[in-house]
Amino acid sequence: SRLAPDRRPRTLDSVVPCCRAMPPKPARAPVLIAGGGPVGLYTSVLLSRFGVPSILLERQRAGIPHPRAHLINTRSMELFREVGLDQRVESLAPPMREWREFRYCRSLLGRQIACDDHMATPAWDVLQEASPARLTHVSQPGLEEVLREEAARLAPEAGSQLLFGYECAHFDVLPGGGVRVEARRA
Repeated sequence: SRLAPDRRPRTLDSVVPCCRAMPPKPARAPVLIAGGGPVGLYTSVLLSRFGVPSILLERQRAGIPHPRAHLINTRSMELFREVGLDQRVESLAPPMREWREFRYCRSLLGRQIACDDHMATPAWDVLQEASPARLTHVSQPGLEEVLREEAARLAPEAGSQLLFGYECAHFDVLPGGGVRVEARRA
């Protein structure tokens, strides 16, 4: 079957960057990142900090506004601290007193069955002493915005590219090493 003109696969060298700060269409990069969620965006940030060019493909043109994940564990916050993003992420979080208790109900508006303060345990105290970072409560769209801004800021100097609104349509492993990727508008 034939694909509509706007759905035909294109090679990365023919894709126009979707981020205004990106350099014009690099044809090659040692790393392709498929997906611009928290892990893909963090990977782009980390690679760019080390000067490794990469190309990130993400189907969505902008982040999905619907909340998904909302707790960022201590280890993730340690990783954000290593790249200088921990304070920006923490600034998005409501005060802990507003989210430390987990309430269990029969339905969304139903009678409360139980309430548990997950931070009122000896394990919580041990964790707080073991790490300079803290578990925090930030929606995934908020976290992705911070990571997207940082990835876009670092990408030009590293020769990286962030392509939002594109997906990996096909890839071929080349003889002798390497991969050829065809991307298309999502």
